[in-house]
Amino acid sequence: EFGVTSEGVNVYLDVALRRTLGIDPTKNSFTIKMTGGPDGDVAGNELKILIREYGKNVKIVGIADHSGCAEDPNGLDHDEIIRLVNISKSISHFDDSKLGVNGVVHRVDTEEGVKARNGMHNRLKADAFVPAGGRPNTINIHNYKQFLAEDGSPSSSLIVEGANLFITAEARQALFEDAGVVIVKDSSANKGGVITSSYEICAAMMLTEEEFFRNKKAIVEEVLAKLRNLARMEATLLFREFENYGGSLPHVSQVISNAINTATDALSIALENLSKEDREVLLPLFRSHLPPTLAD
Repeated sequence: EFGVTSEGVNVYLDVALRRTLGIDPTKNSFTIKMTGGPDGDVAGNELKILIREYGKNVKIVGIADHSGCAEDPNGLDHDEIIRLVNISKSISHFDDSKLGVNGVVHRVDTEEGVKARNGMHNRLKADAFVPAGGRPNTINIHNYKQFLAEDGSPSSSLIVEGANLFITAEARQALFEDAGVVIVKDSSANKGGVITSSYEICAAMMLTEEEFFRNKKAIVEEVLAKLRNLARMEATLLFREFENYGGSLPHVSQVISNAINTATDALSIALENLSKEDREVLLPLFRSHLPPTLAD
């Protein structure tokens, strides 16, 4: 309902566009291709967020899902995309009359449509590719070169993984080494849902059901604001470390994840042995972590 995973994905995309391609998406035009249709959770919400945040600057040149794919080099019609998201319809329901002169909808009821859908993520050129749905291991070490043109250049030089496991670890490394593709790993980009779950647990422990529903709107807005801020902090850290120390971005992402997990384990042990006085000293820190409505 609130697109929490997609909110985090979009923050990573925003930071990545600025840091790797020099594109300010609030000021400059850019192109996106995506797997996962308008009726998908991550993909549908990401489409809404892209249009909400960047308006005419974002040109969505291709969307593929289980039913087919819609393509337009000048960008698919935003109103038609939002219509499909709002009624939870797949991309095959895209109104052909809303296509530009070079636009097309391929549907999987034909062999040609299946072939076009299956290859869209490799075939279309775009500034960034956001896999937000699709089968695990779709891009793997055996087929990753299909993402590259004959001259070795990638069809997108930036990938932000909204879907888990769309690209194998070996293929990520090969795309980086062979073509310099910058890939924001799934475990970094799409952790917004996990973060939100922790706040849901806090709310369940601190509020009655009646109190929660009375304050739901405020809590949701506060959690979304915290989620975007946390995602931007980690995305900024990720690209800073990448720029300072090199290596592939997924490797840097794993290093950061390991550091977070190590710190979490250490804190869990330390908190079990806190004295009452220490707990009082740290109370403002605990409160600052919570959404203001829960902290109050």
